[in-house]
Amino acid sequence: YPDGTAALAGIDLRLAAGERVALLGANGAGKSTLLLALNGLLRATGRLAVDGVELTSSNLRQVRQRVGLVFQDPDDQLFCPSVADDVAFGPRQAGLPEAEVQARVAEALAAMRVADLATRHPHRLSVGQKKRAAIAAVLAMRPPLLVLDEPSASLDPRTRRELIALLAALPCTLLVATHDLALVRELCPRAVILEAGRVAADGPSTALLEDAGLLARTGLA
Repeated sequence: YPDGTAALAGIDLRLAAGERVALLGANGAGKSTLLLALNGLLRATGRLAVDGVELTSSNLRQVRQRVGLVFQDPDDQLFCPSVADDVAFGPRQAGLPEAEVQARVAEALAAMRVADLATRHPHRLSVGQKKRAAIAAVLAMRPPLLVLDEPSASLDPRTRRELIALLAALPCTLLVATHDLALVRELCPRAVILEAGRVAADGPSTALLEDAGLLARTGLA
């Protein structure tokens, strides 16, 4: 960061196509910084490649089409007069034909089960509905990698379970930053724990979450 803080240091991480991986760590561990670096919203030294395309200054647009980033607060992502307009925004900006745009909108709304909300104003929805609408807006770009920051935050138990089921059914690779360890057990077979900007552990979620010493040391207990 401009003040000299190294938020990430020595990150070495590979994701395979179709994996569902949890990104864990205490506040300040570097989770959000890493998510923002994945499509160039923050620029860091090192090498980053997504779906075979290396991130450079000249191909930011190309890489961002491969990394779908969903923010923790859906109000940061929804800004159009209707849910359908928000979901259509990305494909339209990509210059796709309107028929293709509408096909992607229908597909994404169905995947998140929010087709009945298509004409609703996003800011009049519940938090759970907003989160699903925000994910649909990203899915409309059909990214091979979907990155989510605290997707279950502020959700009631039933809405949380419904969201987990919807995410589990998606065909894309998932990287999920979360403090919700129960979500990790249900959704992500693999977990990566960050500590002070480094990978402190990387392995099967079940094994890592049963390591009391590791969780205590990394602020997750």
